[in-house]
Amino acid sequence: MNIKTIQISSLPGIEDFYSKYWNKKPFFVKNALPRDILDDLITADELAGLSLEEDIRSRIVYSKNWKCEHGPFNEDKFYELGEEGWSLLVQDVEKNHPPTKKIIDVFTFSPCWLIDDVMVSYSTPGGGVGPHLDSYHVFLIQGIGRRQWKVGREKIENEKYIPDLDIKVLADDFDGEVIEVDEGDVLYIPPYFAHSGKTIEESLTFSLGYLGPTISELLGEYAQFIEEQDLINQRYDGDQLDKNSAGDKISAKEVENFREKLKAALNSDQFEKWLNYYFKKND
Repeated sequence: MNIKTIQISSLPGIEDFYSKYWNKKPFFVKNALPRDILDDLITADELAGLSLEEDIRSRIVYSKNWKCEHGPFNEDKFYELGEEGWSLLVQDVEKNHPPTKKIIDVFTFSPCWLIDDVMVSYSTPGGGVGPHLDSYHVFLIQGIGRRQWKVGREKIENEKYIPDLDIKVLADDFDGEVIEVDEGDVLYIPPYFAHSGKTIEESLTFSLGYLGPTISELLGEYAQFIEEQDLINQRYDGDQLDKNSAGDKISAKEVENFREKLKAALNSDQFEKWLNYYFKKND
C-alpha cells in the first residue's frame, strides 16, 4: 500500500464523502485549507495561554514514558519542559478562540452537527501521544510545522493497550502507511483505525472530533426536556392492568404497555424538536 491509495486531489464532495469514505476508509489531501483560514487559527503562544485557565481542559503528554499531566498549568511550566518530546493538548478551542471556529466552514460536506470540539495540540520534535485508535471520526488538520503520521489499513478489533500508563497506547504495532504532513494538509481517520503521529518540527495540529452521544445520554437529555416542557409527560396510571400483574409480578402484556408508552414519546413531534435543539446546544 503506498500513499496514492489514500491521497486524493481535493476534499471530497458530499456524495463521494459518504459513499466512499465516511466510516469506511481514511483519506489524505495536500493543501486543503485556504490561506485566510490558516492565518486566523490560534497560535502556539495563545494555546499555551488557554492552558493556564481554570475552566479549560488541557494536558501535557511526554512521549518518552507516555506520562500525562492535566492543567491548568502555570506559566513557569513551559520553561521547564525542554525543546523535544512533549505535546500540549487543549480541548474546545473553537469556543475560547472564535477565529479558530472558522476551520469548521471548510468541512460543510461532513455532519458538522456531530462535531464535539476542535482540539488543538502543540508538539515539539519527537512529540506525540503514541499509537492509538479513537471511537469517533476525526479530521486532523496540520497548522504550522511538519508531522509524520502512520495510519492503519483497516479497523482494529479487540485492541490491546500497554498497561499502567496515563494514556491509552496500543501494545502491538499495526500495519499501515506513513504520511508526512505540512501546513494546510488534511487527514481523515474513521473510528477504530489505528494512527500514530510523530512531530518532525514544532507544529500545531487541529483535530475535529465527531462524537455521537450514547443511548443513555440521549434518553437522559430527552427525559429532562419532556419534563421541562410538560407536554407529553403523562404519569403512568396502570389503566390496562389485570390479574396477571398482581403482587410483585409485571405481566408480559404490561411490559409491552410500558414499551408502547416510551415509543409514543419517541414518536412524538416533540422528539424531532428536541433533537435539533440538543445538537445545536452542543454545537
